[in-house]
Amino acid sequence: MKQKRRPHISEEKIMEASWKLLSSQGIEQFTMRSLATELHIQAPTIYWYFKNKQILFQALANEVAREIIRDLPETGVWRERLLLSAQVIRQKLKKFPCSAQILIKSRPESDYLQLFDCLLQMIEPTQLSDKQKFSYVSHAFNFVIHYAIDEYEQRMLYLTLEDEGEGSSEINLSQFSLIERMHDAGLFNLIGSDEMFESGIALLLDGIEQRVIESSRGTT
Repeated sequence: MKQKRRPHISEEKIMEASWKLLSSQGIEQFTMRSLATELHIQAPTIYWYFKNKQILFQALANEVAREIIRDLPETGVWRERLLLSAQVIRQKLKKFPCSAQILIKSRPESDYLQLFDCLLQMIEPTQLSDKQKFSYVSHAFNFVIHYAIDEYEQRMLYLTLEDEGEGSSEINLSQFSLIERMHDAGLFNLIGSDEMFESGIALLLDGIEQRVIESSRGTT
C-alpha cells in the first residue's frame, strides 16, 4: 500500500500565516478554510500538522509564552521585575495579534506554566504566603491580558462604527455632569492608553507591596 506523502509546507509557515490572518481579520473571522486561502493551499493540508483550530491556537499560545519568557527581567527587586514583566507581556501581546484571546482560550501547557512560574519566582523571596503569591501574580497577569483584550474590543467597535457611518455620532452627556466634565477634559482618550495601563499595574503593585510590608511585620 502506497504511503501518503506529507504536504510540502511547514508548521512555521502555517503559524506565520495565522498571525497575519489574525491581524487582518480578527479572531472572530478566523477559520481553517480562510487560513488555507491565505496559504494558497487546500484546507485538508493544514490538518496534516494541526488537527483542528484549537490545536493550532495552542501552538500559537505556546509561541507567545516562549517569546515572553525570553525577554523577562532576570534581576532586580520583585516590584521592579513584575513591573517590567507586565510591560514585556503587553508588548508581546501587541506584537502577536489576538494573542491575549488565544491565551485565554488555550489550555495551560508547559510553556504557559513556565511563564507563570517565572512570574512566581520574582515574588518568591517575599514573606507572603503561597496563597497570596499565587493570587497576586494571577491578578497582575490577568490585568495585562484583559487590558489587551479591552484594547482589541475597543478597536473593533470603532472600526464597526466607522463602517456603519456612525464613527462621529455624539451622545448627549448633559445629564451626566461628572462624565461630561471628564469627557470635555479629554480624559476618555486615556482609555487603552499607555498611561492608563501604567497606572493600573502600579495600583496592583502598590497593593501587593502593602501586603509584603504587612507580612514582613508579621501582621497578616
